[in-house]
Amino acid sequence: MIRTNYKNQWMLAVILSCGLAMTSCDDVLNVIDNPSTTETEQASAKDQGKWWIDESYMDKSVKPGDNFFMYCIGTWWKKTTVDPTGHVTSRFNFMRPTFEERVNSLTDDNYSRYKSHLKWADPNSETAASAQKLYDDVLKQSGLLEATTSIDVLRAFGKMSAMGVGSCIKLEPFNYNNKICLYATLNGSDYVDEKVKQTNTTKSGRQPSIRQIINENPDVMAHLVPLCGRSGTRGISNAWSFIRHILDGMGIDSTQVYFYDDYVKAASPTPYPIADLAYAMLRMWQTAFEDQTTGTTMLKALVMDYYRQDYGFISQKTMAEYNTYLNKSDDDTPSTTTKSLSLKKLELSLDREYLPYLRSKMVADQLVPPGLKSEYKKYCDEVKDVFAQRIKDNDWLSDGSKKNALEKLDAMVFNVAEPDEWYTEGLPDFTKSQSLLEDIYIMRKAQLNLMKTLLGKSREEASFSVIIVDPTSSLCIQNAFYDNNLNCMNMLPGYILPPFFDPNQSLAINYECFGTLGHEMTHGFDTRGSRFDKYGAITADGIWASPTDKAEFDRRSEQLVKQYEAYDVLPDEMPGVKANGKATIAENIADLGGMEIAWQAFLNRLEADGYTGDELKLMKQRFFLSYAEEFRYKYDAAYVNYLAFGKGNPNGADGHSMSKERVNGVVANMDGWYDAFDIKEGALYRKPADRIRIW
Repeated sequence: MIRTNYKNQWMLAVILSCGLAMTSCDDVLNVIDNPSTTETEQASAKDQGKWWIDESYMDKSVKPGDNFFMYCIGTWWKKTTVDPTGHVTSRFNFMRPTFEERVNSLTDDNYSRYKSHLKWADPNSETAASAQKLYDDVLKQSGLLEATTSIDVLRAFGKMSAMGVGSCIKLEPFNYNNKICLYATLNGSDYVDEKVKQTNTTKSGRQPSIRQIINENPDVMAHLVPLCGRSGTRGISNAWSFIRHILDGMGIDSTQVYFYDDYVKAASPTPYPIADLAYAMLRMWQTAFEDQTTGTTMLKALVMDYYRQDYGFISQKTMAEYNTYLNKSDDDTPSTTTKSLSLKKLELSLDREYLPYLRSKMVADQLVPPGLKSEYKKYCDEVKDVFAQRIKDNDWLSDGSKKNALEKLDAMVFNVAEPDEWYTEGLPDFTKSQSLLEDIYIMRKAQLNLMKTLLGKSREEASFSVIIVDPTSSLCIQNAFYDNNLNCMNMLPGYILPPFFDPNQSLAINYECFGTLGHEMTHGFDTRGSRFDKYGAITADGIWASPTDKAEFDRRSEQLVKQYEAYDVLPDEMPGVKANGKATIAENIADLGGMEIAWQAFLNRLEADGYTGDELKLMKQRFFLSYAEEFRYKYDAAYVNYLAFGKGNPNGADGHSMSKERVNGVVANMDGWYDAFDIKEGALYRKPADRIRIW
């Protein structure tokens, strides 16, 4: 569809978001309690944008210097009931439609055709006949049946995968030596529902992408080597040689595909339990490949198992046959589960594994208004320049560390709204498809072709596509984040559309939202990000040119830890329970750095526009009020225990502070906040010399 057709819909969404979601306030908010004392006030600029933050949420009985969070939203907090299901209520609870709902409603002719095929075909229909022919032709064209050696079998399997058959190997893009390479891991896709009859079962979490693993565990980078080492370089030799032959059949250079060098030594090279299963399954393939007598026969059987997984999607008849096959028992023991092909699970799996790139394109085409990307990138440049100046003016960094930090910032890629180029090879085209099975083959081929297209491209050119091919970071997700492996920050559409950025709203709200830009940039220099260089590689010293700089960074970080650990997280319900400063240090550094950067950019804009006197003071106050509005959440003890302390949370304690601490902990260190609200004392007050400054 044509993007310009959606401009009016986007403007309507702006109105709905501000009107319904944010309780719009037509009256101009006049927060100033202490007007300017300027005797002769010059004519001042006035904010022409919409100021929609509701003054009735404030509780002016609370002194801002004692608890700025409650000063800004205390009345709302008192009147709001916590959602008993999620144990938290936020401003987003009142927004309709939500970003997720808007994304889920998107469709076009291409996507609709795929959706129309999500059903079991009549076995006597042309659809079933077309699917059966496609299924049979893939096997014939692959050469699998004629293969006489193990290598030939694996290459045939690679050819089948290139034609759309599922593979035992999953390929994921990541950055290595400033180029996009691929990582090989076990393909765990599954379209089968299991209903438990007798025994309890446990579910393991979904294996994160290699990019996520690197971001969370930087030391993993040291264990990645090519499947087939070039001359003079490390390689894994013959430990996993079977994979190389599958890649040959796919048409992929195995010297650019990476694997764990110590996978043989340790079944769990990562902290994720699913690695044990991956190791066992991959060893089974390698063992069969190495068997000199029956290896070819065993490998053919393994390949046929993957090939048959799609048989049930031909028609109602084949679905029933495949379900019978799934539930056949090798002995007479009673089965504890009933297995069956599930269209719903298939749909969810396909959306997760093969459609993030296509769905992201739909989001960009239908939800991102023309001109938004270029407009927002101008603000990115503005905020980046402010950060660069702050690094230059830093009073504790040596010149060497400043040089490293500035080079890293300069090399940082800013991915905004959508990629500059969409790789058509990765966009499945269903318009001529005749069946569900053909759709599945089309998706898999597009995914593999996208991996081939990304392979070898520069980090700068392809980082956005690498990001959004991952379902956890596609454009369908409302998020903004920094990626250490790619040294890129990513502002997805959900974070640059209302109620975040809106060219029609107050400058104060927009510039506070640019705190997210500063936040994500600062992640490149936090406790973890500072270990990565400008190309996303782990180095011994990171960005630090001297041990003295690193020691001073650690000292200041520890000060921030202690500051947050002095705060009561929920004094009424959890008296005496303090915030988790250690678990949240990286995010707290980013919160503080991001707000300082956005604040300086805002001051620069106010000066350029000519704000003076009371208008200037009001705008400064609005900036900080906007910050509290961003974190307008109310939560209970169950939520705090789950999120802040990881009780019952399989992912452990969250890396972010609770909303109150995210607001109070940051403003207490910002000179601008003290000036805007004339803070001279209070529970949050910190002497100028005690205010923590890192970035």
